[in-house]
Amino acid sequence: MLRTKWLFLACALQFILIGAMFVSAYLPIYFGTEVKVIAKGYDPRDLLSGDFVWLDYGVKLKKSIYAEIPLNAEVFVCLERVDKGNFIFKEILTKPPKNQLYIKTKAPKSYFSRLSLGRNIEKYFTTKEKAQEIQNLLAKPNNQAIVTLKVFRGKARIVDLKVESKQ
Repeated sequence: MLRTKWLFLACALQFILIGAMFVSAYLPIYFGTEVKVIAKGYDPRDLLSGDFVWLDYGVKLKKSIYAEIPLNAEVFVCLERVDKGNFIFKEILTKPPKNQLYIKTKAPKSYFSRLSLGRNIEKYFTTKEKAQEIQNLLAKPNNQAIVTLKVFRGKARIVDLKVESKQ
């Protein structure tokens, strides 16, 4: 009887863990603040990872900040509203800001690495044809990607991606 209880508990714990991971992944989509940012993108044609467009938001670390932030430490990239719904990435902090939208990420592991905002918002998974179509549109110098994100407590998820002409 005791063995059956432990087996049941072990099975139930796995489902609870998977459910918690699912809820954690979808929290930004349901409760997050909608943010639109500009990105550049290309289709890396990775056979093992599937079909996606790699998005670059242009977040750069200044050389002076490397002295302040330890390698691979947790950092917070602040978002600033430019106009109705459109945001830009402003500053990088070592502590979460109060009353401001931010995305939590890790500092680069070396001085030569770029700052990654996380796979959740850097890869836009889609079909092979759609990924190539988006890449072809973004290859034109007058086009830019408008990425709609939902941000909740430092976590972000892509909701939509549109390619528009620059004005």
